[in-house]
Amino acid sequence: MLKINNLTKRFGNFGAVNHLSLEVSQPGLYLFVGDNGSGKTTLFNLVAGLINTDDGEISLNNITDADLRRKQLGISAEPFTTEPSLTILEIAEIIRQIKHVSSAEMKQLLKQWEIWSAREKPFKALSTGMKKRLSLALSMIGDPEYLMWDEPFNGLDPLGIKLLNEIILNLTRQGKTIFLSTHLLNELNVHANTCFVMKNGNLIGTVHNEPATDFNKTILNLLKATT
Repeated sequence: MLKINNLTKRFGNFGAVNHLSLEVSQPGLYLFVGDNGSGKTTLFNLVAGLINTDDGEISLNNITDADLRRKQLGISAEPFTTEPSLTILEIAEIIRQIKHVSSAEMKQLLKQWEIWSAREKPFKALSTGMKKRLSLALSMIGDPEYLMWDEPFNGLDPLGIKLLNEIILNLTRQGKTIFLSTHLLNELNVHANTCFVMKNGNLIGTVHNEPATDFNKTILNLLKATT
C-alpha cells in the first residue's frame, strides 16, 4: 500500500510538488499523467527516496524510512545513465550482486527484454530504446513487489512498445503493483486501475478505470480543462 499525505517539494521558488495526497491500496497498474514539468518525475524521485521531501509523508507498506522504502521498489528512472564504457552484461552484473540474485535470473530478464544478444555492447553504443529496455530489465532484478517506471515508452520502437505492454500485462497478472508515468497514453494497451492526473506540481484529478468511463478521454479532458 502506498500512502502520500500533503507531500511538498520546492526547488528555490519553484513548487515541483504541492501538498499532494493520494493512496493506492490494491495491486495493479497506476498511471501518472501530465505534461512535461507537471511534477511526475519529482514525485517518483520522492517516493523512491532519491531526493528529500520538504514536507509531508510517504508510506509504502507502512514504511516511511526512505532507504527501507526504496528497497521495496524496482526503479526505472528517466533518463537512465551509467558509465559509458560498461557493457550491458557488466552493468547487469553489478546490479545482480547488489540484489544478491542468481546469474540465471539476470540472464532470464535480459532475454525477456530481448537484449541478451547485445550483452557485450557498451552502454555508449546502445540506442535510446535499448537503454530503456536495459533500465526496465534491471528494475525487475530481485522480483520486487512494486515497480516504479518513469516514462517507460520513451525511445521505444514499435516492437519495444509491444514487448513492454506484454510484460506489464504479465506483471499485473502476477499481482505486482506498477506505478507508471507517461505522456504517451496511446501507446499503452493494458488495463490500468487508476490514473492520477498532474499539472504544475498539483494532483488535479483522479480517474478510475470503470466500465462506464471513457478512460483516456476523461484524462485528456482533465488536462485540456487546465490549459
